[in-house]
Amino acid sequence: MRNRILILTFAILLFACNSRTDKKSTTVNSADSSTVSLTNKKSERFFPETKGTEKFDTLIVDRQIQIRIIKTDLDSYVTNEYDEEGFKQIDKYRDAEIALTIKQHSQTLLDTVFRKEQFLKYGDKGFMDIAIFHNYWFNKLDKDRLELFGVISKPETDWTIDFYHYFDLTTRKLTFKQEINDEE
Repeated sequence: MRNRILILTFAILLFACNSRTDKKSTTVNSADSSTVSLTNKKSERFFPETKGTEKFDTLIVDRQIQIRIIKTDLDSYVTNEYDEEGFKQIDKYRDAEIALTIKQHSQTLLDTVFRKEQFLKYGDKGFMDIAIFHNYWFNKLDKDRLELFGVISKPETDWTIDFYHYFDLTTRKLTFKQEINDEE
């Protein structure tokens, strides 16, 4: 019995340690008739690794306002491919959608979902194809107007579309203003 367990454990360790990387080997003949073998390794990463949901709740107690922002990772992603020291690196950044709910006195004033495609008129399709909905935040309350801030960006760069949403608590209208950054 002990020998069977020992053999089984050894077999499991042997298979577990024998992980394969994606390698592609190419043989090239050079001008001086020597042969060179080139190995191309490929690595793929996801950011974040698994799909998730983040909730941000803001309570303004004296006005009885509740703001809930839910960021949900999607199955769609933006791919960034590059070579690093002879290795092909593929980074896949998950896109997200943002759900916004605003309540006052337990009554729902706004319940909506934002996706980056809704902002196509503020950035060209080429940018939207390489960008993700980075995040969305509550910024401040100014009298009867909530200010929210959102960012759509190309991952790992400062190429962004920054925007403000203003929600008027009396008229219940949501307005949009793009933040223009003149830094070049």
